[in-house]
Parts: sequence; C-alpha cells; structure tokens
Amino acid sequence: MTDLTRKEFLKLTGAAAATGALAATGLGASVANAQSSDLLHRPIHSSGEMIPAVGLGTAMTFGDLSQDFNQRKNAIAALFREGATVIDTSPTYSNAEQVVGRALDELGARDKCFLATKISIMGKQEGIDQNNKSFEDLRTNKMELLQVHNLKDTDAHLDTINGLREEGKVKYVGITHFRDSLNDEAAKVIENNKIDFIQCHYNLLNQSIENRVLPAAREHGVAVMVNVPFARGRLFGPTAGAGIEIPEWSKDFGVDSWGKFFLKYILGREEVTVIIPGTVNDYHVVDNVGALRGRLPTETERKRMVDFIEAL
Repeated sequence: MTDLTRKEFLKLTGAAAATGALAATGLGASVANAQSSDLLHRPIHSSGEMIPAVGLGTAMTFGDLSQDFNQRKNAIAALFREGATVIDTSPTYSNAEQVVGRALDELGARDKCFLATKISIMGKQEGIDQNNKSFEDLRTNKMELLQVHNLKDTDAHLDTINGLREEGKVKYVGITHFRDSLNDEAAKVIENNKIDFIQCHYNLLNQSIENRVLPAAREHGVAVMVNVPFARGRLFGPTAGAGIEIPEWSKDFGVDSWGKFFLKYILGREEVTVIIPGTVNDYHVVDNVGALRGRLPTETERKRMVDFIEAL
C-alpha cells in the first residue's frame, strides 16, 4: 500500500476533529493534548532563552484578506495549543501582519507568542515609518525579534533596531536573506555586527548555508531561523503527492509523515534554532510541531535521507 498524501494522513489522524474544537474554543484541547515540555527546544545563544524549534511562517499564506480569516486564526491557535510559540511575518507579506495581529488579539494570545517581523524597505526614515505601521498592524507595542529583511539597507536598519532594543520595544536583532548568492554577505554581517538571529533557506534540496552561514553563526553565537523548509512545496511533489512510501528506517526516529521527514532532517543540524514552515491549516501545524517529539536523525541517517530524496 502506498502512503497517503500529507493532507489525507493528517485528516485521518484526527485533525478534522481538532478544527471543530478550535472553532468553538479558540485555545481548546489539542488532538493529542500535547504539552510543551515534551517538545525539542533550542537556545537563543545571546540570552540562553529556550524556544520550541518549530514555529509558523506567514509568507504567501496569510496575506490575502479575501481568504478565510478563521482558518488562519485556527492555525495560530493550534500552534500555541501544541506548545510552540514562534510566528514570523513581514510588512511585505501583503496583509499578513494585520491577520496575525487580529488573530492574536482575538485569541488573547499575544503573551504566548514569540513574534518576529521585519524592516523591508530602503531608507532609514522609511524603515522607521514602516516599522511603526507594523506595530499598529500587529496590535502590539513590542517585538520579540525585528529583522533586516533580505539585507536591504542593513546598516541603517540595524541602527534603528538596536535603538528600539534600547527602548525595550525589541528583544532580539536579526537579519534575513533568501538568495544563495548572498550567503557570503550574510556571513560578513554576522562576523561584523552584534546580532542575535539570522533567517535563511535550508532544506533537503538546498544546503548551501552549510558552507559559510552555519559556521559563522556557530562561531559568533547567532541563532538560526530556517524558512522554506519544504522548498516551497517542491519536496511534496515527488513524495507524498506521488504516493511514495515513507522509508521504514525513518520511522526509527519518529517519522510518520513526509512533513516530519523534511523537518527532522533540518533539525538534525544543532545550529538550527527554529524552523518556520508556512501553512494556513491547523492539521499541518499539528504535524509540523510533532517533528519536535522523539529523537533526531544521526548524521549517517541524514545522509541517507538526502540520498533517498535525490534518488526519486
């Protein structure tokens, strides 16, 4: 028998029932009544604060106001219910900040959230103005993490973010990028500035940050936030969508879905602090956070995972 698609598998394991509970109670009991104490946490090196190592991204999933708001609200509620905390967004993700802010407000869950957003514009004053709008849209007066998006006017915006940290409005300072060609530039920012986080791509189809970014982050004590863990969905094409069976050997480290397979591969690198897969579905959130339970693959097993995917 071939494996079910990710969506079919998760629906059959009870996520559909969880949707009803979420709609009724907002922060009701989870599918498995999971508690955060059994989840993998990783440290933010600059402070020692521990955070759950999977969160929620909002790029290309939360920005369309014509889409079902309650579906997105339920996804956020599921995140907290499962014991995770990190939500990453940006003023450039269409209306995602407004959706996240409204959902956190309606759930009464702002204090449960490790909230990350970005400055993504050229010009120091323009960045200040953009960030003021982010505070308004997110309905908050503080950010856990504020990042310079895609190394855009980095020096000017790092100055702004550091000033906000001194005012107590920002806890951590970060940068992001998404092009392999910018790995060297990102590593230089890490080496020449006091920052807490870097956000970048890393997945089974792209390990380019292993060459410069991860070593620099490790040496300078910078936490790593990983986006696009499913390669914008491309990893699901030749696997779950094609009915390829999950390899039996991966079940030894707790894999029972393709989502967990892909996330556990990334978590096998200890430099990775948190992964932020994007989704609007609460049952995907449940599965993603589930990757934080059980042991992680060894380096030998991680190499086997790469070989398996490359052979498809």
